[in-house]
Amino acid sequence: MKVNINDEYSKLKTVVVSSAAYFNPSNLAINNETIKYYAENGGVPTKEAILEEQKLFWDELQKKDINLLVAEQVKGAKGQMFTRDLAFVIGDKFFISSMKKENRRLAINGWNDIINQIDQNKIIKVPSNVYLEGGDIIVNNKIIYVGISERTTMDAVEFLRSILGEEYSIIPLKLKPKFLHLDVVFTIINPNLALIYKDGLESDSYKILDKYTKIEVTQQEQFELATNVFVIDPQTIIINAIHKRIEEKLKKYNLNVIPIDLTQTAKDGGAFRCTTCPIERKEI
Repeated sequence: MKVNINDEYSKLKTVVVSSAAYFNPSNLAINNETIKYYAENGGVPTKEAILEEQKLFWDELQKKDINLLVAEQVKGAKGQMFTRDLAFVIGDKFFISSMKKENRRLAINGWNDIINQIDQNKIIKVPSNVYLEGGDIIVNNKIIYVGISERTTMDAVEFLRSILGEEYSIIPLKLKPKFLHLDVVFTIINPNLALIYKDGLESDSYKILDKYTKIEVTQQEQFELATNVFVIDPQTIIINAIHKRIEEKLKKYNLNVIPIDLTQTAKDGGAFRCTTCPIERKEI
């Protein structure tokens, strides 16, 4: 099975997903912010509601002739539907992440059948002493942005440099405390356009991104994971249906915006990008 990812926006061919069947609302992390969010948005999410949202999302992907590889369920593994974090592809290399949270490490076992179909010479396992998760990786051709976050450390930058060599520019972007991954504050839509939550990045890191035309999201929109959209080809992007303001902004760039309600899923800490791990995009 071919793996090939050179950017975030070329036509998607194959993506790894995983069912939310394991989901148990009693295991949700509850704090004052999430209590307020749940109260304002219909209460604590249920497995049934998340599965319904997931079906609508997957149906839309299949309508676009995208091949969905569904990872198997793994007993006791948390966050299995958030496949983005578990692995990532850069060029023709398939990286298996080194997860910081022990209760999430088991989920990759559900990928065994998928991984066995990949050229084993293209598979790179991140060392256990280096924390590196896929939600902190954004690929823009030969530029690789690495979020330095709660889950990914600076050691990851040096590790990627050692694997990818001088052909790639590996750029760390430092997140402010409390933001889990880079893709909850910054996402590339095309070579020149990005969604961004300015206050999620340290000021020096924000300045690194001056080359992009930016659609700034608000604090409330970020809390609802508005940057966690999913680009399926250069003209088409899937966003949460609740983000009408952002939808109108994106349409001004002649993008075909597909709104899908993913509000209940987002309550568990991830949205469209988090729940997809692209492994092949077609060259533009």
